[in-house]
Amino acid sequence: MAFAVSYPQDENFYEVYRELLLSSMTFELVLIMRITSFLNNTPYRPQKVLVISRLSFLEFLRFRNPDLNEEQILSKMDLRGKDRLEILAEHQQQIACEKNLAAVLRKLDISFRITKRIKDATKCVNWADLVVPIGGDGTFLLASKLIKDNRKPVFGINPNDTGRTNIFTLPSKYAMDIESIFEKLSTGKYTLLMRSRIRTVMNGEGLYRAPFHIHDKSRTRGERRIETLVRSTQRKIADALQPRQRILPWLALNEVFMGEFLAARPISLHVKIEDQETFMVRCTGICVCTGSGSRSWYKSMNSQSAETVRSIVEIATGKKLSPEETNELLYKYHRALLFPPEGLQMTYAIREMYQTTRCTNYKCCSDRQKCFKITVKSGGFDAGLIIDGSISLPFNDGTIASFEIKPEYSLRNIILS
Repeated sequence: MAFAVSYPQDENFYEVYRELLLSSMTFELVLIMRITSFLNNTPYRPQKVLVISRLSFLEFLRFRNPDLNEEQILSKMDLRGKDRLEILAEHQQQIACEKNLAAVLRKLDISFRITKRIKDATKCVNWADLVVPIGGDGTFLLASKLIKDNRKPVFGINPNDTGRTNIFTLPSKYAMDIESIFEKLSTGKYTLLMRSRIRTVMNGEGLYRAPFHIHDKSRTRGERRIETLVRSTQRKIADALQPRQRILPWLALNEVFMGEFLAARPISLHVKIEDQETFMVRCTGICVCTGSGSRSWYKSMNSQSAETVRSIVEIATGKKLSPEETNELLYKYHRALLFPPEGLQMTYAIREMYQTTRCTNYKCCSDRQKCFKITVKSGGFDAGLIIDGSISLPFNDGTIASFEIKPEYSLRNIILS
């Protein structure tokens, strides 16, 4: 596949980049480095395209209700207050986008495969030289888990214009003009954004159990804590035969979150930032995110309300802000939370940290901080390590997870203006 390399090949580049990040660099230098890292005008024509299309809501309902016909399913949704016209429109838009993309690829004589099953997509991803998710950001995130290196490009198409801004998919106009996407690729009118991803290395027991989706996780009704501990002991006997270290095969495009599954239960964590001294924190979870992730859960986790901002300013200065001044200050604060998706740094954020006297006196608990490497040791009981809000593994007492970003973990994302 003829694709120009987006990152410089000088082996010392990344060390220089790190030092510059830690120093006070000028805006012009940052801009030059960002342009160098992801601008690419090389003409590109894929030969094999893997299309991963999400299930429309109607298709999902058909799967869950195989004994009902379409009219019966829609009638059932009517009783639940769902709009059948919206369900049908969303389904038709999804199918139309799949057909339009297939027609364009046939016209261009490009081999392609369309699948709605992640298991099928897993078998085909090595065959393809381009991956195209059809759906929203959730579909894009799932598809990104299949791409293990920084060489296979991907772009997303969202056929359903809901009015919400999607972080990962192309602008909605391209869903109606798919042919123009490939015209721009063939003429080099695109850029490559090398989105950073986090690699997770875990140390502990039970690391090779089958992962599960967080929506499938639930506490068995009536199960007592002691019964859970007994089952846990039985599992540990089997886990003792497995390796105690695992490099997870899923790279996090947005974030990795660690916390108890029962939201009301806090968790104790031992956190080490790069070469700094380890500190212990008690909280409801910790989120380690990329620049892409700074626009989603991390941003909402650190968002502040207008009332909070007005109160703080009034206490600090005695001035009462107008609604316009409050909104302007809030906008600047929330924009400051974001950082470049191609950056080599992560940011961790501690959610609902218990502000104890010990932490206050020794200043050991920064609630968020940028870093190049972070290690977290769990003190959890029924805790999980969750990648991009979907894939989860147990993260209980004694388990250690370390996180790192390197250029080779990046996702090659095609961007059109």
